Amino acid sequence: MFISLVFLYIRRKNIDQLFLPFAVFICVAFLGQMIIELVIASGQHSAVYANCYVLVEFPVFLWMFYRWSSHKNALLFVTLFVLGLFIWVYDNFIFSSITITTSIYRIYYSLVLILCSINQTNKILFSDHGSLWKNAIFMVSSISIVYYSFRVFIESMFFFQAEMSNEFMRQVFLIMIIVNFFAHLIYTLAILCIPARKEFTLRY
Repeated sequence: MFISLVFLYIRRKNIDQLFLPFAVFICVAFLGQMIIELVIASGQHSAVYANCYVLVEFPVFLWMFYRWSSHKNALLFVTLFVLGLFIWVYDNFIFSSITITTSIYRIYYSLVLILCSINQTNKILFSDHGSLWKNAIFMVSSISIVYYSFRVFIESMFFFQAEMSNEFMRQVFLIMIIVNFFAHLIYTLAILCIPARKEFTLRY
């Protein structure tokens, strides 16, 4: 995520405003990662910080997909966020505890982001005739489908308390590391493919 942040800083003055939420996501993700790593390094449990981070990440992603949908269905995105907020409170303070890593909210917001990503991907496939792998929105949406689908798989196993051997868990987390690496790589490539900010000139 650090490399993504570096390229984002380099291009900060030349990025289309349509990608402002994506830029905010990169900054939030980097800051969240640093805080969690510092907490772990200090010998503290990171569950509280991780549970709070996913609460912040979700509305940023919703904002991003809202902007990419040409500001349509604002009520839908607000409803998804409010529902997510209620689920987060229930998951962390009623069903479980904020001091442990919870799963219900993570499953919910991952499914929502998968659906948003699929919708955005389909929209591009049927309307954009340019190169897909130079389309930043397509790149972010595509990798989000893969990343959050795997997150749903992992969180579902934890939620239903499936019997898992240590070797199986090692393999699962190894795959998660690989998926996470490629997600960050695609995010970096997407930053490089973001179209430049349009200049407006007055007509005389």
